[in-house]
Amino acid sequence: MKRLIALVLLFCISGCAGASSPVPPQGSVPAQATGTLALEPAGRVDTDFTIQRRHIFWSRAPLGTATRKNSAAGVKFFVKGLVYSPSPIGKTVGDAPLLDDPLRDGNEAIWSRDLPLIRKAGANAIHVYNVVPPPYDKDTGPIKKFLEAAWNGGDHPVYVIMSVYFTGEKLLNQGAVTALAQQYHDLDAKYAKYPAVMGVAIGNEIGAENFIQNPTWWKNFNIIANSARKGFADGGDPAKIVTTSEADGNIGAVKYGEQNKAAVDVWGINIYRGRTFTNLFDQIRQYTKKPVLLTEYGASAAHHPGWSNTYSWDNAPGGVGQCTPHNASGGTSKSDIAELPAAGNPNMAGLIDLVQNNAQWLYRGWKDQNGVVSGGFYFEWTDEWWKANGGNPSMHYGNVAFNGHYPGCSEDQGWYGLNALTKGPNDVDTLNPRPTLQRLVDTWANEN
Repeated sequence: MKRLIALVLLFCISGCAGASSPVPPQGSVPAQATGTLALEPAGRVDTDFTIQRRHIFWSRAPLGTATRKNSAAGVKFFVKGLVYSPSPIGKTVGDAPLLDDPLRDGNEAIWSRDLPLIRKAGANAIHVYNVVPPPYDKDTGPIKKFLEAAWNGGDHPVYVIMSVYFTGEKLLNQGAVTALAQQYHDLDAKYAKYPAVMGVAIGNEIGAENFIQNPTWWKNFNIIANSARKGFADGGDPAKIVTTSEADGNIGAVKYGEQNKAAVDVWGINIYRGRTFTNLFDQIRQYTKKPVLLTEYGASAAHHPGWSNTYSWDNAPGGVGQCTPHNASGGTSKSDIAELPAAGNPNMAGLIDLVQNNAQWLYRGWKDQNGVVSGGFYFEWTDEWWKANGGNPSMHYGNVAFNGHYPGCSEDQGWYGLNALTKGPNDVDTLNPRPTLQRLVDTWANEN
């Protein structure tokens, strides 16, 4: 899902005036960006993520040992993941304490609230949209504490897909490509030896239709992807994955990426098709033989009371959920917004069903359909008030955007969280778990 307001405005080419965000520039490579030294994790344990046909395999052993070198493929790894972007009420992702890097040591008060609960929920991975790379992290700090806490001494670790945020047109700017390649290399080299690192995604929803049909765009994509891979190798652990986080678009990025020999180990796509994934598995088989992750899936937990639409679904695994009538009925506004209620129609039961059915589709695709998907990342852990239409992160507005396959019949991008938020002290808001969280927990618990 597009990051919308904050990052789009703040991520600028080197030399733009007035930018205070720590998100790095993309126009030139500073001298100090080269020669980045890898940080050493507290425990010298290695985790490897390797690819065999459509499957991701996981193994771990002490760094540098014969056990590691001879550990074969390990075991198949199914991702029970969450998208993590915990912006506080009243703040955007670019504001303190996140500073465009939710995992940074300076955001420990927030992520330490969340990480034990994420682990308890049964999640084994998270996906973030930006980790500030060297040397720009001199202003924001490293993510060392988070990675060590996520590893948890190897006890129910939570693995991390990192990324550096940028927009798709940068891949048609050679100076930006050179800078981004360096940033991805240095980020991966710095954290390669941390066992909680699973890999890195190249951007988020960067593949607009006019870009993915351009061979030059893919050539430059590969420069960045190969530099990211080299970063892991130079940092001492090449067995990490390079993936994507691309919008659905009938998985056009996968189609054209394969035609242009995209240098990815795993395809990541963001899928919001309602209660089922429709013909997604057939599309995957048609276009690629690589593993596929859903880097986002889910639906909004809100509805607009001013609309008279109702929502119903066929309870079979392949049954469709839909709003009636099939277009917005009645009048509404960005402030005419509420969480789906327990009673009435639409209601929370529809979203609970969608969450469960999506998760079960993923698991069946992995277990029963020869690994056509390798799991995914539910979008998302908490609501993000800053994304609501209105530009005021202190107001929990909605978006007046009808979606006939969502249980609330509307997009409402500030309301996707498994947890709602109540304002708390020092930007550490109180989590209010929605029933969807427990249903996801219960569903994951049965997927072994």
